[in-house]
Amino acid sequence: MLLGRAAIYFDEVARRGGLRRAAEMLHIAPSAIDRQIIQLEEDLGTKLFERTSTGMRMTAAGELLVDGVRRWRRDLERIRSEVDNLVGLRRGHVSIGLVEGATDIVASAIACFQDKYPAIQYSMEVMGSQSVIDRVMSHDTDVGVTFNPPDERALRVEKTMFHRLGIILRPDHPLAFVTEVSLAQCAEFPLIVPDETISIRKVVDEAWARSIGGVLRPVAEVSSIGLIKSLAARGVGLGLLTVINALKEIEAGELTFIPLSDERIDLFGLSVISASGRALPLPASLMIQMLARELDHWDYTGPTGHPFFLQVESDPPSGRQSSLP
Repeated sequence: MLLGRAAIYFDEVARRGGLRRAAEMLHIAPSAIDRQIIQLEEDLGTKLFERTSTGMRMTAAGELLVDGVRRWRRDLERIRSEVDNLVGLRRGHVSIGLVEGATDIVASAIACFQDKYPAIQYSMEVMGSQSVIDRVMSHDTDVGVTFNPPDERALRVEKTMFHRLGIILRPDHPLAFVTEVSLAQCAEFPLIVPDETISIRKVVDEAWARSIGGVLRPVAEVSSIGLIKSLAARGVGLGLLTVINALKEIEAGELTFIPLSDERIDLFGLSVISASGRALPLPASLMIQMLARELDHWDYTGPTGHPFFLQVESDPPSGRQSSLP
């Protein structure tokens, strides 16, 4: 029977060509190694080494056996590493930086992750898109969830979900029953828009300049997506956002989302990002997988069947923004 200890002794003697050198490596008496190898030869019914005055030389049977032993040792090391990783999941930590519009998706991913790995701890911070990118690139944050990250070599985009700009409004609003709406139609009603601290504002301004011209003059500029939703739900005006910003309220029937029909409005990409070349702890790597899977699952089409999420990509190429068809 090929025992683990005997196999290791055999491999070390084969590597070093003699009992004494193997004994020095293993910190054990040469006689103990020799006894194990003799027993191994008896178990196999064949000689594994030719013993000479200059050392020990493997026989043909030894040459055949050593390949299998070394594969076994590599497999054993891999299994030990995997066990160590599993132990690490009992006490790991993940830091996540996210934009406000990603809170529902991240919360859903955390809930699923906690079911599988209940001992993992999290630190999460909601911040602007550029701050998320900066924190990830500086290794201050393990994982980022942000809008439209740049094409940077130091940044790895794990998954991107593209979605459309539109309006959120009360379900009883006159525009709530159309499939799409133009900015010209929206301009006839009070508008509530994010202020310049929220990354979507740049897309809103560019879309307005191309479709309407001039400067956008909303009834309210707001630094909180949550407040935009509250104002829209109370009938103050139409909120200019993406569907991802109001999924919970849409599914609860509190708000309706209508995508904009104007041509040449950039798609909005929500991406899961990490730092290129950084070896992340196992909990962070698994969290990236969970977040990517979560993006795949958010496929909201709305009551009319109109697609609000257009595509999900892994490692999207440069030039991520594109125009609507």
